[in-house]
Amino acid sequence: MSATQIFQTKSSVARYRVRLQLLDKIVGGVPSSESVIKGWLKSRMEVNDRDLQELTQKTLAERFPDRQPTADELAQALLESDAAPSINGFKRIPETGELAYEGRCLKAAIKEWANSAYPGTDWDGKTTAKSEVGRPLPKGFRKGLMSTLAERVFVSEVYIGLGVKEPTGVEERIKHVMTPQGPRSSINRVEYVERPVIEFEIKVHDDFLTMEAWGRIWERGEDIGIGSDRGRSDGKFELLAFDRI
Repeated sequence: MSATQIFQTKSSVARYRVRLQLLDKIVGGVPSSESVIKGWLKSRMEVNDRDLQELTQKTLAERFPDRQPTADELAQALLESDAAPSINGFKRIPETGELAYEGRCLKAAIKEWANSAYPGTDWDGKTTAKSEVGRPLPKGFRKGLMSTLAERVFVSEVYIGLGVKEPTGVEERIKHVMTPQGPRSSINRVEYVERPVIEFEIKVHDDFLTMEAWGRIWERGEDIGIGSDRGRSDGKFELLAFDRI
């Protein structure tokens, strides 16, 4: 049952189906599970990764001084060491195992684009937009668009599938951070998926935005992107469809 069924009222929600094409890659930002990191370690050991050689030799001497461990044992020992690498990746859809971008992250992205496209409290059609559902915003409405979106725009999906069950690859990236001890650099490893097409549904209460406003928001989104490491220009996309259901 839903609120409209219980109270026998007309829904004030408009639904849009959205499809977009990543232009290069989308980067995961969720700390990966132990099994993912362990698999990556085993694959890097097979190609004699130079960055792992010192840690591997140290682990062999400390944990396996009298025998040669299996690749699985060595990977587990490396994983348990203080210098174990970390990998940021994607969540998986529980029923299928498909890699996914989270709906909550997409909503945060839409708010970011809207704030960039319309900073302040005004936007195109704020008090003149006409809708077939819900009520128009009153003329004295003072909230900015980002706050209004937070209350009125929702992504239906919890997980948005990326169309694959394994990432295209794992990439090593240098991160520069400022610590109490001064600037430091570290190696960050991230999973990525190349050029996925993703589809999802957004729900808009009162359908309060004009197509002109949506166009400006999505144009800004195409350049800002989705996923992690957007500062490196990852996650840029082309909007393929925005259709009212």
